[in-house]
Amino acid sequence: MTTLTPTAEWHELQDVYYRKHRLYQMQWADLNLRNFRVAASSFGGPIALLRDDRQLLEAGPSPLLDSAIHVFSASGLLIGKIEYDGLHIAAFSWNSREELVCVHEDGSVRVFGLSAPGSAFSLGNEAKEAGVVDCRFWDQGFVARTADGKLIYVNDIYEPKPKMLGKHTGEVSSWTIIPPHLSLSHHVEILLSSGKTILQIDAVGTQDQLLDSGPFSSISVSPNGRLVVLCSESGRVQVVSTDFQKSFSDMEHGAAERPADIAWCGSDAVVISYESEAVLLGPFGDSLVFPTDEPMCLVQELDGVRMFNSEAHEFLFKVSDESKAVFQIGLQTPASMLYDSLENIKAHSSQAGSTIRDLGDDLPYAIDTCIAAASCEPIVEIQQALLRTASFGKAFLDVYNGDKLVDICKHLRIVNCLAQYENGIPVSTMQFLSQPFEDWVARLLNRNQHQLAILMCRYMEEPADQVYIHWACAKIRASTIDDDALYKIIMSKLQSVPGISYVDIAEVANTTGYQKLAIRLLKHEPRAGNQVPLLISMGQESTAMDEAIRSGDADLVYFVIFHLFKAMELVDFFKVISRSRVAGQLFEKYCIDQKSPVLRDYYYQEDARRKSAQLILIDNLDKHDVGELVANLKVALDILQKDKTSARQTKAMDAHIKLLKVQYQLEQEMQGEKFVGLTVNETVAKCMARGNYTRANKLKGDFKVPERRFYWIKVHALVQRRDWAELARLANARKPPIGYRAFVDECIGALQYQEAARYIAKCDQGERAELFLRIGYYHEAAQVAVAGKDVGLLRRIQAQTQDAALQHDIGVQIEQLGGGI
Repeated sequence: MTTLTPTAEWHELQDVYYRKHRLYQMQWADLNLRNFRVAASSFGGPIALLRDDRQLLEAGPSPLLDSAIHVFSASGLLIGKIEYDGLHIAAFSWNSREELVCVHEDGSVRVFGLSAPGSAFSLGNEAKEAGVVDCRFWDQGFVARTADGKLIYVNDIYEPKPKMLGKHTGEVSSWTIIPPHLSLSHHVEILLSSGKTILQIDAVGTQDQLLDSGPFSSISVSPNGRLVVLCSESGRVQVVSTDFQKSFSDMEHGAAERPADIAWCGSDAVVISYESEAVLLGPFGDSLVFPTDEPMCLVQELDGVRMFNSEAHEFLFKVSDESKAVFQIGLQTPASMLYDSLENIKAHSSQAGSTIRDLGDDLPYAIDTCIAAASCEPIVEIQQALLRTASFGKAFLDVYNGDKLVDICKHLRIVNCLAQYENGIPVSTMQFLSQPFEDWVARLLNRNQHQLAILMCRYMEEPADQVYIHWACAKIRASTIDDDALYKIIMSKLQSVPGISYVDIAEVANTTGYQKLAIRLLKHEPRAGNQVPLLISMGQESTAMDEAIRSGDADLVYFVIFHLFKAMELVDFFKVISRSRVAGQLFEKYCIDQKSPVLRDYYYQEDARRKSAQLILIDNLDKHDVGELVANLKVALDILQKDKTSARQTKAMDAHIKLLKVQYQLEQEMQGEKFVGLTVNETVAKCMARGNYTRANKLKGDFKVPERRFYWIKVHALVQRRDWAELARLANARKPPIGYRAFVDECIGALQYQEAARYIAKCDQGERAELFLRIGYYHEAAQVAVAGKDVGLLRRIQAQTQDAALQHDIGVQIEQLGGGI
């Protein structure tokens, strides 16, 4: 057994223990963190360093003194560098996606990803004119304070809608926020130190908490939003409830020193970093002091606090009950007895057997305790000792479910791998299990650690498609070789991955200048609905038409046809359509259904005399005199019977005569309703519109109406009846065979834009921007255009919208996409 013991790192505070474990000796060379502004991400995330331009630094060989933001792993290894155009940053912080949110003094906001392009927006003219001086962040949003005291908040950085929260023109010593998910009002609240008191500001107004112990140099809210720590300029530290009615801790620091940083260790203890020490303040005023050579930067974690400076990175956390049950000196528990019994076995002592027998019914509990203690243990050797102990104890039980032991072994193996120096993601098992596995894979992809991500996916038996896609995109962005060579490299990896989507890879290839590569990659895309829109955006209409026809999806073919109809002259459009039998037939069907006069021109150019005759006959279908109509149909029938190639049309004409009889019967049954002259589709639709679903279903069977067409008719009928609930049930029951575009078109046709917007989000990515634009949803259209990097569409939206803020945001996006003049 190992001679290591975790109790050497334990520190007693009241009746609990806290443990300070060293994670890393920092790998960055000769860095003095005093010269930098620091932002560290939680869950073992990266550390961003920005030279503090508010300090005068001595010239010399010190590294990282440029204006870029340098990104390090938690072990101090450089993993990235973010260049920006010299704008002064008021504040910056990481979100849960490991994106760096930078708020500049002019009110502009930029979101940077480690390996993906970011986004940008503005806080508006008020922030630009006054200037932003400071910010407070939570995961999805932040509050910015301007030089003239305005408080502007953004609730969601991915759908930014800056709003004014309040204004305070007096002197501000410090301030913080209570995020929306922690406040009782579910809106962001601001705690601001002004004079000797605290002002609480929210959307309703400002409330004075009537304190007299200020001013406060630092304020911090606990993770559960129930407690607030107040550090006064005199050195007094208080922990009070967020309603400021109860006081829990009160400590006098030796000197009137402003804290360098504050972070909560759980929800009942707080860590305060000073110039030469870090203080852990407990819930009842007791404290632990940890001397330091320089101020520690603190990162609040789910189960503790990470503390780092230029030399070391440490993790301070509360010792779990399971760990105390195994290791606490003088405490005799079943778990500690089991742990000692394994040591006796190693020492060939006869006491081991008697110890196991003494445990009796407590043995399963002792095994579970050792497994739980292993999950809380950061030292690998002690983890192994605890797991061996659990495995040893399990051998003495006839029945024991070992899944828990297997699972914790898998989790610890991944956690230990992530924590290695070269990876630099120090997370506890609790932190690892609190996030979906996909998030941890995404964090590795942010660092371009594709090999490790693939190994993790294989080990956890999870799909690795996104890893391969991310690798291919990164390979294309960084490549300088030609299309053919790059294609061979990519396919050598991806061809062994079944069902992988190539659309995102092809889109990156197209945007980086590898259009030939993009076309070749799209040929491997198994889903034509994703493939065709991108081919159209690349100007490959002919290939898009071939792929749409090959897919068998009529809606997809119509999508290409409509695009060609809008983009070409009519004569050229007819030539392109005539080359494809399927496209021509669908175009004819659409024109007939819509009674479009364009069809006459098409038949004339194609010299389709038989079809022209049929079209003339169709013009007579609006006659209401059944006798006259039947006579015309018989004439057309005689013509078709003389054409040996028109057997199918002859049969259809017979069917229409049968339809006329049914329509006449329907007119007799439904007095006042007109059916004669309608097509089968229209007849079915009218039955549905009148609520006669039985007759509609019979017509569907009698005239063999295709399921897709019948579905379209039903959607149209429900929209006409304004039966939105039934329409929603129809869309959610299963994926509509006609796609969600039909729902959108029908709702737009009925001027029901809000209903249409519900289904646009379900349409193909390539359609959304145009559809949002059609209904006047310019913000949503702009977001889709930014995601697709469509500069032309962004300019169209900018020209059409009357929203000045949106026009400005779109202008910024166009500049970032390289579309500026």
